[in-house]
Amino acid sequence: MLAVMDSADRQKDRDKQTQEALFRALIKRVAQNHDRQAFAGLFDHFAPRLKSFMMRKNASAELAEDLVQEAMIAVWTKAGLYEPAKGSVTTWVFTIARNLRI
Repeated sequence: MLAVMDSADRQKDRDKQTQEALFRALIKRVAQNHDRQAFAGLFDHFAPRLKSFMMRKNASAELAEDLVQEAMIAVWTKAGLYEPAKGSVTTWVFTIARNLRI
């Protein structure tokens, strides 16, 4: 049983690393080329998660949607400021959203 769990945990770690590599590539394309398709990929992934995050912080659905839009605009305009050494893309995006909520 333990070997199965270890294998599943290793697979989850590999999946997270692969996803993070994709997010970093997308952020880089947005930063360097203002690539709309790359941004759409980020938006499609993060927007629903950010909305849920905001609503768990007691924002109404309408306010949560507005905050998501503002957060994603910040991702678009500040993509060049993302520094991989400081954290994951997910952490960076959620920090932007959280700071808008404060």
